[in-house]
Amino acid sequence: MQYFKWISILAIFSALLLNSCSSDKGMVDATVINTGDITYDGCGYVLELTNHELLQPIYLPSDYQLHNLKVKVKYSHSGMQDTCDYGTVIYDLIDIEKIKRDLK
Repeated sequence: MQYFKWISILAIFSALLLNSCSSDKGMVDATVINTGDITYDGCGYVLELTNHELLQPIYLPSDYQLHNLKVKVKYSHSGMQDTCDYGTVIYDLIDIEKIKRDLK
């Protein structure tokens, strides 16, 4: 009986440890939106969060420059803003710390 108790405790501990080491920790769901060429009326690429907030990355790697691409992203606010004629008009500029495709 003690054997099963220790196996159960080990299984629970392992599950908690694996969950706390999740690579998605601190990441949010977003969709890459191509708003058009910035030399015309567009803003380039922006990220639309699930709450419909639009953020403009200072740099978006070319592998992720695909319209309507679902991603998970961890970012920090740069403290700067930019303006253009798409959506909210004033965007918070963000630094992308980590980004990956959302495989859901």
